[in-house]
Amino acid sequence: MAEMQILTEDLKNASSEALCEAVIDLLLEKKGRNLTAYAVGEESAITDYYVNITATSSTAVVALADEVAEKMSERGKRPSRIEGRSGASWILVDFVDVILNVFDPQSREFYDIDRLMPADRKVDIEPIKARVDEKFNLKNI
Repeated sequence: MAEMQILTEDLKNASSEALCEAVIDLLLEKKGRNLTAYAVGEESAITDYYVNITATSSTAVVALADEVAEKMSERGKRPSRIEGRSGASWILVDFVDVILNVFDPQSREFYDIDRLMPADRKVDIEPIKARVDEKFNLKNI
């Protein structure tokens, strides 16, 4: 993925790749676990990217999904729908070009969505992780 120059830029007309990177960036900042992303645009008529993450509890599932929806909305990209809030074990946040799945640990293991994703389409999130780690490195203060 190309590195985004400005992490607060308006995302209203952003590419699906930029949207995916913005979602990943927010999730890493919020310390979600076991983050995976897949570029499925060539194989899927539904979306261009799936992003999956595990939150530590049902409360954290709701908080993480709400935080991403809110921050993305502030940047001009509102979710088209949010599903699963009532159960709080798996919340789907649909940005059309990017679908975010936030799971609690049990649901992530039970549904095992990652096994359905094409392994060769997995997104390398290491550059984004490095940028987020650098952003929060106390040595830079």
